[in-house]
Amino acid sequence: MGITKRNFLKGSAAIAAGVALTKTASAKPADLPKKWDREADVVILGYGGAGASAAIAAKDAGADVIIFEKCATGGGNTAVSSGGMMIPNNRDRALTYLDKTYDFANSVKDPELLTAFVDEAMKSKDFLMALAPDQKVYIYGHAGFQSIPESDAIDKWRFRAPKGVKIRGGDLLFNNYRYAVEEARKIPVVYNAPAKKLITENGEVLGVIVEVDGKPQAIKAKKGVVLATGGFEYDDKMLANHTMGKMFHRLGHPGNTGDGVRMAQAVGADLWHMNALSCPLGIEVPGLKAALQINMLAPSHIYVDQDGKRFVNEKMDNHTCIYGVNMLDAIKHRYPRIPCYVIFDEEARKRGPIIGGATSGYGLNRENYKWSKDNSVEIEKGIILTAPTLEELAKKINVPADQLVATVKTWNENINAGADKDFGRALEKKGKVAFEGREAPIVSRPLGDGPYYACALYPSILNTQGGPRRNKFGQVLDPFNKPIPRLYSAGELGSMWGHIYQGATNNSEACVFGRIAGRTVANEKPWS
Repeated sequence: MGITKRNFLKGSAAIAAGVALTKTASAKPADLPKKWDREADVVILGYGGAGASAAIAAKDAGADVIIFEKCATGGGNTAVSSGGMMIPNNRDRALTYLDKTYDFANSVKDPELLTAFVDEAMKSKDFLMALAPDQKVYIYGHAGFQSIPESDAIDKWRFRAPKGVKIRGGDLLFNNYRYAVEEARKIPVVYNAPAKKLITENGEVLGVIVEVDGKPQAIKAKKGVVLATGGFEYDDKMLANHTMGKMFHRLGHPGNTGDGVRMAQAVGADLWHMNALSCPLGIEVPGLKAALQINMLAPSHIYVDQDGKRFVNEKMDNHTCIYGVNMLDAIKHRYPRIPCYVIFDEEARKRGPIIGGATSGYGLNRENYKWSKDNSVEIEKGIILTAPTLEELAKKINVPADQLVATVKTWNENINAGADKDFGRALEKKGKVAFEGREAPIVSRPLGDGPYYACALYPSILNTQGGPRRNKFGQVLDPFNKPIPRLYSAGELGSMWGHIYQGATNNSEACVFGRIAGRTVANEKPWS
């Protein structure tokens, strides 16, 4: 088209100049705030276990630290958890065990990240004991998946409440974090201050826009920013976009609305594990923001789908229940197991609350719902449905009566014969418990005579795992595996755990990568 060598070279020079001008324009001082409202070496967004651990480590490494928390109080999912923390008792065996949890689920794995986690987690007991004076910790559980080799390398620890003091495990854990942050180190925490946007120049994170008292403030981070804002379990759009299932309920903290995911995306972060959930089954209670986690200690119960059929071993690890119910029926255009139903007898009803054991969550820890000891209040409220016969109960939950009767008959016959032939549910619990207080020695019994009971169960998310991917130093990575300068993350946001999550490992990860990120960012050179 008449292009000469001279014109081509001139055009190339012009393009190069244009690129240079673009770079220069993006680096103009005018792109940064004309005035910083506040500054610190390390700015931490989110004040749960991850943010607290990062703040402690950064402060101890000599950095000036400030925390911004979007809610009126701190704690996040840490405070409404059961307060457990996974700590390996053997490094090499723990690596072998944890490595396998990725492989059989086909989850994306970063071996360097996993090694860094285990190495640092080996030190977590000492870290916990140093948070506050006069504290005691104890082992309350073990690995969630004890059929995987080397599961004995996993212990679960939590703080022991002082004698005579009634406090849930998550609150006790976060109270000790709070003491270490606010009293021992005097690190400032700004509440009701949601982060809105990271401030960057040439791809480098230099600060953040935070809304304080409804007004935007520009916060300068001289060394870096740590994202510890939690997951996206309360963001319906993100859940619909990244996960299967419907009618999601939540057990975790309502502050987890995906803020950190969006901020990280906006500066070029790579995302991973977005379809991975820690998701038990839960019960909807009218008036509560959060669901309550089902935990049947009585053995005479089964789960059935909307066709009245049993479909799963009810004693699957409670954190993985989502994978038992998220089957999409593309012929009848429905999720036949959302909701599903727990069916139980009078003996189970009298045994105790069907949310019993050591369950936790926002509904219990913050909304302070008190479930009745014999389930009678919930029956009166219609949360639990009852009928004298299985046929009448089937009508109330709209499942085929003949199928429900047949399902219970098959269950009873199999258990009386000594084995669950359909799904392999054990008759008795053997081996180590995964969670103290959540497991009973007798696991399976036939359902007795009526009256019978049913309660609708929904996927109820404890926490999401997805978000910006990080490396072994806690640095957030772009899609080409390069660290985004001065941007770090910790905790549930961009969790290292994939599909098969087991309890106490998010608290552990928050603690571990909070410490790693805090130390690393504190050693950055300040920008000017």
